[in-house]
Amino acid sequence: MTGTPDEDLLTAARSGDRAAFDRLLRGHERKLRAVIRRLVGHPDDTDDLVQESLLRAWRAMASYRGDANFGTWLCAIGTRAAIDHLRQQSPWRVRSQVAYANECAKSPELWGDIAGAFDAPDFVYEAREHLAFCFTCVGRSLEPEDHAALVLRDVLGFTNREAARMLDVSEGTFRGRLTRARQTMEERYEGLCALVNKTGVCYQCKGLRDAAPVGKKGGSVPVVTSFADRVAITRDADVDAGSSQKLHDASWRRTKEIEAAGQGSDEPETNCGS
Repeated sequence: MTGTPDEDLLTAARSGDRAAFDRLLRGHERKLRAVIRRLVGHPDDTDDLVQESLLRAWRAMASYRGDANFGTWLCAIGTRAAIDHLRQQSPWRVRSQVAYANECAKSPELWGDIAGAFDAPDFVYEAREHLAFCFTCVGRSLEPEDHAALVLRDVLGFTNREAARMLDVSEGTFRGRLTRARQTMEERYEGLCALVNKTGVCYQCKGLRDAAPVGKKGGSVPVVTSFADRVAITRDADVDAGSSQKLHDASWRRTKEIEAAGQGSDEPETNCGS
């Protein structure tokens, strides 16, 4: 072999060398997981989709020609796997978190999930992580392709060109999806989030911070006056290994169950813990 190390690994992987493929993944698997987690939220679904994406990538390796960076190509495979997954399910209600809060207020078992997370030795509630959780949760009310356009461009920072190629659409089509996703999310947060609009029905980020034990409340709830503020917080938050992860993993699992069953009223009954 006479090329650069990556070129040599790519050549070997295309020829069926699984060890070379695994070495290629070392610098890119974390980004793949970040893409999928931002799109689906649910930790167990993320685990499954990462493995499915790696399998798809391995099977397609012989056809990879280097038209895109290997990491971007891998993330495109993960994005499409996540979109396929989301298409197989009904979109979530815009107020899915309100329904979850209402059900928690009536169920010792559901509230026990939250209390158990609070009691974990390494737990600290961080409102910024909750805002990022909320972003993906509300995003699941969008069409999957629109949700993906928003996440790829605004949260993960891919260029329009890169994101369009990842979604296998023209840049014009991509820009249309991105504009629609931004407008829809702004409208939905206007009616949902009390940080954005004082008449919003959801106070969950503040309510959870107030409910967290002394010494585990983390930072204050950030000021959010625009959709751009929320995107910036979401972009910077750790959604896969943050200090609030136990709480949010439990919330993802329960919210998925509630949405799949159509349980709970999404009209405010508890003020979302405020």
